[in-house]
Amino acid sequence: MRYIPFLSAGAQRMTVPMNEMWKPDISKIEGPRYLALAGAIAEAIDSGHLSPGSQLPPQRDLAQYLGVTVGTIGRAYNIAKKRQLVSGEVGRGTFVCSTGEATLPNFLPERLPGTIDFACYRSPVFNLSEQLTHALAQVTARAVLMPFHKYPPAEGLLTHRTAGATWIRRSGLQVPPERVIACGGGQQALLMAISAMVGADETLLAEELTYSGVNSIGALLSRQLSPVAIDEEGMIPEALEEAVAATGGRCVYLQPTVHNPTTAMMSDARRRRIADVARRLDLTLIEDDAAISGMTERPLPIAHYVPERTIYISSFGKSVTPALRVAFVACPAALWERLANTLHALTLANSPISLEIASLMIADGTADAIARANLTELAVRHTAALAQLSEWKVSSHPAAFFQWLQLPAHWSATDFCEAARREGVSVVPADNFTVGNGVPPRAVRISVNPAQKTNVLAKGIEILTRLSRERPQRRPGVV
Repeated sequence: MRYIPFLSAGAQRMTVPMNEMWKPDISKIEGPRYLALAGAIAEAIDSGHLSPGSQLPPQRDLAQYLGVTVGTIGRAYNIAKKRQLVSGEVGRGTFVCSTGEATLPNFLPERLPGTIDFACYRSPVFNLSEQLTHALAQVTARAVLMPFHKYPPAEGLLTHRTAGATWIRRSGLQVPPERVIACGGGQQALLMAISAMVGADETLLAEELTYSGVNSIGALLSRQLSPVAIDEEGMIPEALEEAVAATGGRCVYLQPTVHNPTTAMMSDARRRRIADVARRLDLTLIEDDAAISGMTERPLPIAHYVPERTIYISSFGKSVTPALRVAFVACPAALWERLANTLHALTLANSPISLEIASLMIADGTADAIARANLTELAVRHTAALAQLSEWKVSSHPAAFFQWLQLPAHWSATDFCEAARREGVSVVPADNFTVGNGVPPRAVRISVNPAQKTNVLAKGIEILTRLSRERPQRRPGVV
């Protein structure tokens, strides 16, 4: 058995058997083999399978293992070196860089090896990088046709808004391109809508538990957020009427389809009642479908029933790729100019390059294929997670990238999240989603797609389940 040197961060040089070294599987990755291997190296570093200081296999040995040429391995290693993911020395080998070695940004999130991120979204779609590479190549060929010599319109080029109307139609909502605004991601779309519709002395009404990004925007803009009671279907129409009467708020943010964080799905009947309340009380609705834009088997958006009062948001981030900051907003004709002017004040204009990539992916079916693959993989992960969560009270939906876990009575959400962090698992406490001065429930949100490997999901849930049975450890001096 052959032995080769291995160096881990902060440790002395040691040897490990060749058969125990990291070996990538690139058999299912399309495209040139050197690009596939370079991507596998980046993924292994990102996921913690290759920690700082780890030695990569010698090029000749890895070439034999993968059935490719030594030159192919060399090209892949050189790409990783240019990105400052690895460093190499003649006669010594190739090693994963430590944080201090890099002089250029390495574009990978800083995460301790072995930690599990249940807090943030990560696309579970296999071959996503390869599909984006193909789309980028198409845009490169079309670059000569793009108006690079001037700012595009704030609302986006008509070709991009047309693609946006096509994308929005996945939800069942029919909207002409003239009523679509192209944005740089769902968060920008929300910032535009709230900035345009809620004045400094006005109140934004939202579900009592809501997307944390809305709380962030409210704090940034110094806007008052007021909670509206929810149940297993989401926002309660009668509670909305009471909130309007109590606060005078005229703008309502809500997520009727797979609510974040509770995964609630509003019935068609409830949607019609919310639409009726909006008409009777002269309300403007901001309907956020950004988290589940890839979903097609679903109730019609509330915007279908009250299009003249609803700003509807769909995006690429959670359904196609978070790397493309693209969102499309369907807005009432009477509000279109107001929203477009607000976006212009916020950004002047968004890059037409990202929007062109998204438009091409919509036109050739790539975006649809990725969205469907995303939903298929999410459903698999929900099933796997639920099989391990028999001890928990869980709210789940197969189209969501998250699940909502109710904690035992001896845990608060913040204490549990801190304890989980010490165990190497990141989760999001209910506090992040609580609107106004409401009391956060004893609950946390977990992402079901923390890494490409489903065994990471299983390991994380095992840690959380064990932790839930334990009692909080009080810090010294804390009563």
